[in-house]
Amino acid sequence: MRGRVLPVRVTGCGIGFPAGGKWVSNEEVHALRFGPDWRTEMARQGADPGYYEAKLGVRRRYWVQRPGQENSPDALTAMDLMSAAATHALANASMKASDMDAMICVTITSPFYTTAVAARLAQQLGVQAPSFDLRTGCATGIFALVIAAQLIDGGARNVLITAGDTTSKILDPTNNTVYAGGDAGSAIVLSRSTGKAGFLAHYIDTDGTFSAQTGVPGLLPPTRADVEAKRYYLEYRDEGKEAMLDGAWKRIPDELYARSGLVAKDIACYVPHQAAKRQLALAAKEADIPEARMVNVLGEYANCGPATIFLALHRAFEEDRINSGDRYMLGAAGGGLSWGGVIMEH
Repeated sequence: MRGRVLPVRVTGCGIGFPAGGKWVSNEEVHALRFGPDWRTEMARQGADPGYYEAKLGVRRRYWVQRPGQENSPDALTAMDLMSAAATHALANASMKASDMDAMICVTITSPFYTTAVAARLAQQLGVQAPSFDLRTGCATGIFALVIAAQLIDGGARNVLITAGDTTSKILDPTNNTVYAGGDAGSAIVLSRSTGKAGFLAHYIDTDGTFSAQTGVPGLLPPTRADVEAKRYYLEYRDEGKEAMLDGAWKRIPDELYARSGLVAKDIACYVPHQAAKRQLALAAKEADIPEARMVNVLGEYANCGPATIFLALHRAFEEDRINSGDRYMLGAAGGGLSWGGVIMEH
């Protein structure tokens, strides 16, 4: 049964890869992981240099610093990436920061221990409106979309959502997960719609059963014991979590189709979170949408956490894969564990 349509539409998208970071090939990661003579070392270990692209689907990624390097005050932060993306999105929407009625900042790698990124970024951009941080793993962008739509339904005109993560600062260079992560900024402007465009359905959910299996386990404030044990790197353990993630990728389209009254053939474009090659194939399969109608930017950016889905949405608009009147779907699952999706009409 179709519910009430929330009168919102995406009016601008932006991405942020400012100067100061570096685009890194798989070969450069081989050198980081196995040493300067990586070809010889990989051959000795029986490792295939092409395995990581074939398995993960990643060819390159943008990093603000070399994984394993001590964090430098001169290195770009998640806020820097958010700022670049937000500036791009506002220009794309032909709006000013002062036109925003709220701003939501999405990050899992905040550079600040207590201060909200949103407060500092609002001052930097010139946003004079309620601004707050949101964090619930890789699905945070979806949660932010739902909250922004509800703010607009309640009277706001424009809401800026800006996401940014510096995964390179928490990747372990001695672990194969170093191939999977990238850094990025992304942003969208969501505005009140006066036509047919709107949220046709939304769905978000969380189950914390596996919350301890993914993330940086070190305590804050940092402890000497955790520093010495290298517990400030990203960890991932699969003790049943992968099966639960697979189930989430099925529940997202099932719930959205049921709540909207739509079926797969009604969806012009599917924009899923870009976690890894297998998850993208699974997302398309569970939604019953051909991969040709799904956006895939994983090879170019890697998994950039919650910023990734707006990178993919930006690409969809950039390539005119979403046009006026089209219905499109976004979905994301990850973290420990949160998931959700939306169906929108543009």
